[in-house]
Parts: sequence; structure tokens; C-alpha cells
Amino acid sequence: MNNYSLVTTLGIGSLLAFAVYFIFFKLFRWSGKMASLATAALMLLIYVPLAATHWAGIDIFAIHFAFFMMIPYGLGIIAGVHEERKKREGVTELKTGMHWIPGIIVVFFIVLATVDAIIITFATKGVDGDLAKLVLPKSISGDAGEGLQSNFTGNVAYDLQDEEERFNHYVKQLKKQKERGWQVEGGWDDSPVLNRASIFRLHVQDRDGLPVSGAEVKVSFLRPSRMSADQHYTLPEEQRGTYSKSVTLAEPGCWQMQILIHRDKDIHEIRGESEVAELVDGKIVPRECVDGEPEMDTGK
Repeated sequence: MNNYSLVTTLGIGSLLAFAVYFIFFKLFRWSGKMASLATAALMLLIYVPLAATHWAGIDIFAIHFAFFMMIPYGLGIIAGVHEERKKREGVTELKTGMHWIPGIIVVFFIVLATVDAIIITFATKGVDGDLAKLVLPKSISGDAGEGLQSNFTGNVAYDLQDEEERFNHYVKQLKKQKERGWQVEGGWDDSPVLNRASIFRLHVQDRDGLPVSGAEVKVSFLRPSRMSADQHYTLPEEQRGTYSKSVTLAEPGCWQMQILIHRDKDIHEIRGESEVAELVDGKIVPRECVDGEPEMDTGK
């Protein structure tokens, strides 16, 4: 169900629950409690297999489950009150309709379902365009709003706190890296601009200043906010110890950067960030990394 809008699936499902309940209650003349139980059971039989085969996350499942169960439960309570009034008053039909308080409760939950659906949609799929300019705050980095977007995936770059074994391995590798003493210099030939090719060049030398030749050099540009935008490059060796490649990045702003240099059993890793500007009305507008972005970690 992650291929469909949450507002659509939740709205259609809620309307279906209302319709099924009134079919059992009005057409089949079942009691309010029986109609409520049958509706809840039928909604479970329909929704649970669909959720299992189109899994979109526990939060999506929870909100659907809650409303699909709450609707027949609430209708059952309202119908039960009416049935009790009929018994007390000894009539087959009540002269007055539904009290305004249950009506307010029904409207409240419809509004609640709509608001929750919109919030979860924003959180999982993000928001961009004119709507992003309306609901999102101005960027700390001074973004005037061009290309403003948000996607809250929950990903954290280099989050090793729950991976003790991997973290310990990284610490050992960093220690070996410092002892090895490789020197890595270079970067962009020209400041990178959105959708414009620029050469990314690295010069790798050993402790004695001699070129490190024959290595495999890989550079990854990562977007923690949207992993689908990540880009990975292998830099060919243009001359001894110098590796370069033309790189084009498709989103402006701050990119996480990871450089891996591998030769024989030696692995050298560098982490940092890269800022990508963009053209606005023919002018290059920088999109700087905000305070708090990780500093370059060369392992020196």
C-alpha cells in the first residue's frame, strides 16, 4: 500500500467501514453490537493481507488498523445506545434522531484521520514545490526557497552507536591509517555547481612523499535526507598517484562525502562534506553547509 497516497487508502477504507456497518445494521437488521463485530472482522480480513503484501511501515499499519477498528466500535456504541432507548421507551422507532454529541465525535475522528494522514504523508514522502515554501521554515543556510524540499527518512550518516563491532573495526582501521601516513590532497578543480560537470581530482602519496600508484579509489557523495540521490564514482588513475573523474551532482546544498583508497591490503578512508551551488537567474548562488556538519576526517 506504499504505492498509494495515505489519504486515499485511509479515506477509502474508512468509507468502506461505514458502508459495511450500515449494510449489516440496516439491510440485514443485525444488532448494533453484531454489526460492529462483523464489520471489524471483515476489515481485518481485507486490510491485514494487503498490509502484509504491501508493507509500508508500522506507523502506516497502525493508523489504518486504529481507524478501521475504531469506526465500527464507535458506530456500535451509538447504535447500542439507540437500542437501549428503544427498550426503555418501549417503541420500535425513536421520534428523535441521533444526538448531536455522537455526531460531533464522528466528525472529530474524520478530521483526525485526515490530519494524521497528511502528517504521515509529509513525514514519509516529504514535501516540495509551492507547498514546501508555504509550510517549511527558511533554510538556515540562507536558501531563498529555490528547490526547497523536505524528506524525513530518519537516516543518520555514519551512525555507529548501535553497531559496536563495526565501530571497533573502524577505530582499528583509523589507527592503522595514521601509522601508514598516506597523504591525500586535492578535491574539485572548479567549485561544483548543480547539474554541471566538474573534475574531482585526488593526489595520493605515501609517508615519504612518493606517489601511491595502482590503487582503487572510490568516492561516494551521500544525501542522508534521500538515499536514492546517492552517487558513487570510481576514479581512474590519470598519472602516478593522481586519480580523477568528471562528476555531476543533481541536488544543491551539502553532500556527505566518503573517499576509499584501496591498494593490496591497505585501506585509507576520508570523510567530509562537499557544498554544491546552483544557478539562479544566471547567477551562481552558494548553498553552504550549515553549522554542525561533520568536519573532514582524514585520519592524520
